Amino acid sequence: MAQQLDILSDDTPPDELQPDVRFAIALAPLFTLLPFAGFLDTVRHAADEADKSRQRYCRWQVVAETLQPVPSSCGSQVLPDATFGSLRPQAVDYLVVHAGLMAGLEQVTPAFYDFLRRMAGADVTLVGLDSGTFLLAAAGLMNGRVCAVHWRHREQFARTFPHVRAVTNELYVLDGNRITCPGGTSAIDLAVELLTLHCGRARALKGLADLHVDEQRGMHHVLRSFQQIHTADLDSRLARAVSFMQENLSTHYPLAAVGKKVGVSTRQLTRLFRERFDQSPAEYWRERRLQHARWRILNTSRPLNAIAHECGFTDNAHFTRWFKRRFGETPSRHRELRNVRVSGTPA
Repeated sequence: MAQQLDILSDDTPPDELQPDVRFAIALAPLFTLLPFAGFLDTVRHAADEADKSRQRYCRWQVVAETLQPVPSSCGSQVLPDATFGSLRPQAVDYLVVHAGLMAGLEQVTPAFYDFLRRMAGADVTLVGLDSGTFLLAAAGLMNGRVCAVHWRHREQFARTFPHVRAVTNELYVLDGNRITCPGGTSAIDLAVELLTLHCGRARALKGLADLHVDEQRGMHHVLRSFQQIHTADLDSRLARAVSFMQENLSTHYPLAAVGKKVGVSTRQLTRLFRERFDQSPAEYWRERRLQHARWRILNTSRPLNAIAHECGFTDNAHFTRWFKRRFGETPSRHRELRNVRVSGTPA
């Protein structure tokens, strides 16, 4: 046992070994433990061979305004490794700004915001984790950008920061040197994404089995639990419209026909969708078609032109254009990368 503890405590890599990536995690009061642990444990597994947990290929440190323990949202505390003032920008590649409960944001001091601006001015990539994105926006570091926020906080974020576009249908968003993640277990998916970029996919995936995670979910993954929450208590007219759209992905109907089917005008239908989903009926329907098409691409061998037709797109070019706009790559490339991942060959 003593020998094992000695191995675990040996977390200083040899001087000649340069890490592939370096993280600093800045904690705000009442941060959430799950994303903190998920992100950090994913990095830890990638940082060394076996389960030795030494900081060889990845390095990390927890920073705060002082060296006093920082309370999490559940009351447990984390002891920082360093203070904001002692952290040199050239010593980190990513600064993960992690917050949690809204009440904790009110405890953040001006020194915290000054620290964020200093790191941004030194071109350090900033990561907003959970409500850490609120802190980046409050520091004026997200204007004109797109960010991923928790669906419970979207309206508050949109009211407070009208110059930042917030989305709730992404597990994380990469916008240049600003990265955002709404928290929860999606912090694990984000960590895999960043580790893949710097350490290779094999090392990035190394700890998922240990964490009892089957696979990384891409940034566009749609949570079934989110869909269930947001349809369980729908207005009955809206619920009928959503069901009609889901049952008719391959057929185009005028919105007036959909409205007539559920007993509302086109204008009323649009208002219902805007109020509940922040999308027009056409945008919502197209999103359902694209998500279903993506599932077929990843889980069947159907030809892409057949999938396009079956999911309601007029032709393959029309399908490809919308698919690339939504998922950042063509349908053929999406399937190709799926096959590469399944075979285990590096992309």
